[in-house]
Amino acid sequence: MRTIPEEFIKYAFVDRVELIKKMLKGKFDDSILIGFTRHNAAIITTGPAGLNGSIKGVGFIHKDEFLSKTLEKMRKELQNEYNPMKVAKFLLDEIYVRDKIDFTKLISLELARKHTWQNLIEGEKKATILFFTPPSTSYELRCNVEIHTSGNVWEYANSLHDIFHRPEKPRDWGKTPAYLFKIKEIYNNSEDKMGVRIY
Repeated sequence: MRTIPEEFIKYAFVDRVELIKKMLKGKFDDSILIGFTRHNAAIITTGPAGLNGSIKGVGFIHKDEFLSKTLEKMRKELQNEYNPMKVAKFLLDEIYVRDKIDFTKLISLELARKHTWQNLIEGEKKATILFFTPPSTSYELRCNVEIHTSGNVWEYANSLHDIFHRPEKPRDWGKTPAYLFKIKEIYNNSEDKMGVRIY
């Protein structure tokens, strides 16, 4: 079985964890904002709504064998009073745990249910995820897509969103399906590589 290249894991996971550690130390500067481009990727689809690109928050999900126990902890965390520093610590201790991460899959929530939704619900279940971090780092992931409107993947994606963003009023999760992106190919599109396939 092929493994996701370490260079992409460092970019999309390790460097993201370092940003959270930096936030915990109270260091907020421009590097934090630039670093969040690892979270906000362009999701590119085609189908009945036409060729479309949409910026969405994406992240890895835990392996199946860890998912149920992680969800129990996430449910408890959502009951706690919101404190950004405590949330960051929870993410480091319980979510961004390397041994628990399935690096072959990414998740996202569908908050708008417009063009991306129409393309994926009615068309071929495929998408390209494009990451770009200035000044010149870029990765392109070609994926098969599953849509989840209930179950563990759906709950994990909605829980993670609300743990971090914590809306003032409870959201109706029934309105926010989750996408599970199964990575099939990865290209390094950075300035020094220009589209070299690494996976």
